[in-house]
Amino acid sequence: MKRSSLFCFLVAASLIFLAPLTATADTVAVAGSMGDCMAEMAALFSASGRGEAPELATGASGKLAAQIKAGAPFGLFLSASSQWTKHLDEEGLLEEVAPMATSPLALWWPKAEAPSADSLSSGEMKIAIADPEAAPFGKAAKEYLQSLGVYDAFLAEGKIVIGGVIQTAAIIPAQGGSDVGIVSLSVALKMGKGSYTLLPIEPLGNSGGLVKGKATDNLKAFWSFIRSPEAAPIWEKWGFKPALP
Repeated sequence: MKRSSLFCFLVAASLIFLAPLTATADTVAVAGSMGDCMAEMAALFSASGRGEAPELATGASGKLAAQIKAGAPFGLFLSASSQWTKHLDEEGLLEEVAPMATSPLALWWPKAEAPSADSLSSGEMKIAIADPEAAPFGKAAKEYLQSLGVYDAFLAEGKIVIGGVIQTAAIIPAQGGSDVGIVSLSVALKMGKGSYTLLPIEPLGNSGGLVKGKATDNLKAFWSFIRSPEAAPIWEKWGFKPALP
């Protein structure tokens, strides 16, 4: 990736990662892996006359969930895994909870030839992952490396670099801070250049729900729209498999 292109990507990413605490009730809290997908969804929602495109506050699912618990004015929560949706639902903060799509885990690097999943256990590469405590794809990456029996040793040896949200797991190798990154397929596709290999694990189930007392009629319509057959091609474009009713 050229330096100028990388700079533009980093600037855009830094703006996306900051979930604004001054958001209105017509704001969607979106997991980082779905940011670009939801931006396209919002544009189509508006262009088709169904309603106004909502604002998108993008970040790690766990951190967005914590903000909702603290009273952040988000009207819709879209999580990269059912863990955080279930947590908020059990706290009585969500309604109309439903699955949206599934997304596989990918190994990405900035080289043209696809990386080998077998090389992850060789100890010859530095691996970037998202924060396992807050980002579902970071948690999945950690669990995958644990299944290979290498996570603890590699972490102690400095061979694992932990970023924040899922996009950082691709930005780090793009900048030369690691050899590879374990990311969502949507992020691998977003990077444009480079290449990826899908990892042999169960795809993550993305789910969401309306935030009680904060979802406007416009957000309720948007929540229905992104789970409709019309939205399926956009999910698929960004590497997701939609969970159609």
